[in-house]
Amino acid sequence: MLNESLLAKELRQWSKDVLEKPNKKFNNLPACPFTKLTWDKNKAKVVLGEGGLWEDLIQLIENFDDTYDVIIYCGTDIDIVDSTEVENRLKTLNDWIVKDNLWVMGSHPETDEDNHAASQEDFEPIVQDSYYTVYLQRLDMLVKASDSIERKGYYKNYSSDNYNKLIKARRKKWLE
Repeated sequence: MLNESLLAKELRQWSKDVLEKPNKKFNNLPACPFTKLTWDKNKAKVVLGEGGLWEDLIQLIENFDDTYDVIIYCGTDIDIVDSTEVENRLKTLNDWIVKDNLWVMGSHPETDEDNHAASQEDFEPIVQDSYYTVYLQRLDMLVKASDSIERKGYYKNYSSDNYNKLIKARRKKWLE
């Protein structure tokens, strides 16, 4: 039976197998250079979401208190909330929460792996259920971390479209 503990175990393993390994695509930096430290410091929280209209995610946003650097919301209602819906909701949420120095990013199983995504080849899932993820974190921390890895050439293989859509857009929101 799917629960938060099993999800946390899977996401921690995924982080080790995918996000924390040096990757040529990211100038030999890990796909997410900060994730290992976040897990090691117990600053990541995994939540099995109720899905639907994300009322529970909105509560997490409204009560975000920096106990964790990132809250990973996992929704299993992928038959109702498709990848386009996730993307649209994330944009709407970011327009609303940017004033509170918060930002959400997400991933959906239907999303095609494009040139900024890390390879999943070395990962063997623990959970049989499919789910999407939403990552809630402080915008200023995200922008500062992004800026620090940009100086190391991290984004050199991003298409200009992805770079503008993902990196420049959130930086611009932060500076507004």
